[in-house]
Amino acid sequence: MSKYIILTALAACSLTCMQAQTDVTSKYIKNASLEQGFKNWTSDQLQLQSNTDFAPKQGVMYAEKWVQSGTSVGSASLGQLLTGLPAGKYTLTAGAQNLNQQSTSAKCAGAYIYADNQQTSVYTPGDYSVSFTTLTGQVKIGFKAVNAQGNWIAVDNFRLYKTEDIETEVLVDALQEQLQIADQLLQKPMEAWVKDSLTHVAAQARALGSSTEQASLQAALVNLNFMLDKANLAVLLANATPGTGTAPYVSVTNHYVPTGATEALMRATMTASNVKERGVCWSTEHNPTVLDSRTTEYYSLNGNIYHITGLKPATVYYLRPYVMNATYTVAYGDEVKIVTHPKGNCTGSWNNGAPTDAANLRCRNAIDQTIEYFNEWTGIQGFSLTGQYGSGTPTADCNYGGSMHIGPNAAYQAIGTVIHETGHGVGVGTSDRWWNTNFHDWKWLGRETTTMYQFLENKMGNANYYMVGDNTHGWGENASYDWFVNGADKDRHLALQYIGGCALLYSYFIDGLCPTRAYHNGLPGYTYNFEDTTTYYLMCKDAERGLNTGLLATRESFSTYRLAISSCLNDQMEIPADAAWQLEFDAKTGYYLFKHKMTGMYLTHGTSQLQLNKVNAPTGNEKFQLMPDRTDVTVTNNGAEIKTHGYWLTWYNQENKAVSAPLVSASGICVYDSFDETNAATKQQWIILTAEEVARLKPALSAIETLDAAAESEAQDRPVYNLQGQRVAAQAEGWVIKNGHVQMQVKK
Repeated sequence: MSKYIILTALAACSLTCMQAQTDVTSKYIKNASLEQGFKNWTSDQLQLQSNTDFAPKQGVMYAEKWVQSGTSVGSASLGQLLTGLPAGKYTLTAGAQNLNQQSTSAKCAGAYIYADNQQTSVYTPGDYSVSFTTLTGQVKIGFKAVNAQGNWIAVDNFRLYKTEDIETEVLVDALQEQLQIADQLLQKPMEAWVKDSLTHVAAQARALGSSTEQASLQAALVNLNFMLDKANLAVLLANATPGTGTAPYVSVTNHYVPTGATEALMRATMTASNVKERGVCWSTEHNPTVLDSRTTEYYSLNGNIYHITGLKPATVYYLRPYVMNATYTVAYGDEVKIVTHPKGNCTGSWNNGAPTDAANLRCRNAIDQTIEYFNEWTGIQGFSLTGQYGSGTPTADCNYGGSMHIGPNAAYQAIGTVIHETGHGVGVGTSDRWWNTNFHDWKWLGRETTTMYQFLENKMGNANYYMVGDNTHGWGENASYDWFVNGADKDRHLALQYIGGCALLYSYFIDGLCPTRAYHNGLPGYTYNFEDTTTYYLMCKDAERGLNTGLLATRESFSTYRLAISSCLNDQMEIPADAAWQLEFDAKTGYYLFKHKMTGMYLTHGTSQLQLNKVNAPTGNEKFQLMPDRTDVTVTNNGAEIKTHGYWLTWYNQENKAVSAPLVSASGICVYDSFDETNAATKQQWIILTAEEVARLKPALSAIETLDAAAESEAQDRPVYNLQGQRVAAQAEGWVIKNGHVQMQVKK
């Protein structure tokens, strides 16, 4: 909540009228007793527990963090944003503790029940309450530990009571106070779009009269308060002056960003003194700032993993990590483009066959939460998990397709176990693709999975971190967590463990594991990060089919355009215009399209041979799944080296197909062939190069001619990033990018 509203709300308390206390828990707090685990809550470093050791709990589950007696738990948190509360005064109550088991009566500092900026310290086990006033109807509630001194913290059974109403006149007065603050801020320098937005929102609020209903007044307060926060920050940024100490700096931006349907994870390394805020900002436009959407929420594992929420499915976003110091100087890291997944539509059911209500509740909730994680992080369509009680099942089991049994052992009636077993239901150890060329000597070789695992462990590029497995299971080498929860004892009951496990499953599907029989070649997804305005070139990874010297280009034949290999990198000709491509991506399906820049036609597999097709609205015939290959390659020419890898351009038509390059010859035409997923199938593996990278590979010129001023202007150096998103040298001398194509730079 904004400081503006908080001050107004507290000042208004004396004008309220007393009413009887009313329990409104079920209406406004979701999953108040954690019987559905961490569903609807944001949790960091707390685990779910089902024992009876925590007396204030309600029902079966509660949240805790425990460390050995004599040490301190440190920090952890559990929070939920409440919305839609009628204006009024409330009391939040929860069962909680911050316990030193060596001295159970001691008052250990550092744990709190909170509602926005109001908080109550938590000590020995019992109920704790905090009172607050809200005019906007939006309040962040929860439990937090900040350097807590106990060795065992726990919380459960949140309850919310409304104690007093707020008169309409109070809301009107509060709105007027907000408008006065807005008028003052509008006189100060700030970004134009923020000023325009605040002006618009203030005008809408000013038009409301004293007879307006409370719900409309609250909505106006929410909107105005939101823009006041942005405007206040914009003013501070506009007047920021460098302070003493280390200037803020983002030294490392991890360009690999795991995405879900509405969430994403990001890592970065930030440096500053007097830090006020670290986080990630994002927008659907380039160059997001802290005045756009931002978050400071993170999980702790070998550094911070920032947790972005509130995104839209199947949408392009741009993210930047940032760090802000106390004088409001802000530094940003590299911009990273992401595309969120389509939301999955998996379903789950439980037959309520367990002998007790508690067991049925545990199993049903575990299945419901697993399905939520799957729909968010895997994007699988058409999968149904059917759970049933198995009195003779020692732990739990599941077959390919989703038929699951959960036995009487309560430790396995939990979300970690259900996520693990559902992994079998979508191909882990059960699909034909589990044992294929992705596996060798117990090591999973798929590129996407290795990258995802190294991201989670913060070990990017470290060859000692990879996924391994046996006939039926998978796990990480040197893992911090058992991400696939291979046993109830491996379940940390942490949201990050469940998110990471499902994100790893998604990466297995990108590598070719088939989650259902309806998916013939794993999942298509956003595997190559590109920009709409950049020109790209395709090179076959096979040494006899143009590696180092050849690019995919058109060959006109009988008024249709067929594709062939042009050996244009081993001479001094311009790179032909008909070798240039633009990329497009269908976020709703996960498929790429290749648009021929010279003709505007699309690469198509809808005929008997691979060729170009002129269409206004591309269909499935123009869409390709880009599956990353598993082996690196170094493209070399004229002393230049580009370390990269390739992709299969695949699709399904009666069987799995892939684009296959011909031998370099005057008559060789590209065709599509049966997909060969082995590493040796280099004729089906294609390297994607940017125009800048192609310019680096072109031989130096011997001819020296005149270059006009326009070409000189276009020859300026520009930043160049490799396929892994790392910045490399500027474009090579001797070649420029002109009109989207690589051309000779001829000097005077």
